[in-house]
This record gives sequence, structure tokens and C-alpha cells, in this order.
Amino acid sequence: MGKIPKTSNRYDCGGSGPGDTHEPLVVGPSRYVLTTPHLDLDVAHWAELRPGVRIRELFMGADLRIALLSYIPGASVPMHLHTGDEHIFVIEGSQSDEHGEYPAGSYVFNPAGSRHSVNSRDGCLVLIQWRGPVKIVDDNNE
Repeated sequence: MGKIPKTSNRYDCGGSGPGDTHEPLVVGPSRYVLTTPHLDLDVAHWAELRPGVRIRELFMGADLRIALLSYIPGASVPMHLHTGDEHIFVIEGSQSDEHGEYPAGSYVFNPAGSRHSVNSRDGCLVLIQWRGPVKIVDDNNE
């Protein structure tokens, strides 16, 4: 996957935002704009979530988190339980679970109490928003 290509300068607003520090991003009442240069997977703001899956935190609140997830081809997340609602938008590539495959442009809603495992055969980049902790219920897929 590597870098997301920059299609035009209209997304590059310049300057720095809250995500340009090494501290977790907590957004208050001010506005925050993420630009394509911030999406470079080589920058220090991405952390390994699981083997082959990297996370870039965008917002961390008391009960709400928003992040980008990047999956290398073949990466997966084992069966897990959602204690709160999860919303996923597939930006690039495709993501799959027991219910189907979701190509770029897909929106997936997993309600509180649902469980699934996730994988990406060819790799993907997704925007994810979730509430409450996610509990791994099967860690045998590692």
C-alpha cells in the first residue's frame, strides 16, 4: 500500500495540525483538517495494531474513537466483539469479514453486540469510528 497518491494541491492546506505531534490526538472545540501528506504510512503517527495492520488515531474521546487503519495484503484481525457501534468506510482496496467483501467506497455498520473477524486479501485503507472497547474472542488467527 505505501503512500496514498496526492491527486491535487487542494487537499494540502499546509501548516500543522493536532496529529502532527507524537501525543495522542484529542480534539477540542477547534477544527482539524487531515490532509493527504498526513496519510504517508512512513510517518511516526502510525502504530502497529496487529501484524500487518497499522493504525493512525485521528480522534480519541471519552467514548468515541476515530482512526485510519491500513492493512497490508493478507492481514487480518481475529474474531472480536463490539461493545459499542462501529462504522467503517473503505477508502482504498477491499476488506472482508464473514458477511462479505467490501470494496473501496463501501460503508459497513457493525452494531454493539456484533462480532466478526476482518481480513484484506489485497490490502486496504479504511476510516473507522467506534464506541466502547473491542474484545478479542478468538486470537488463534495470528
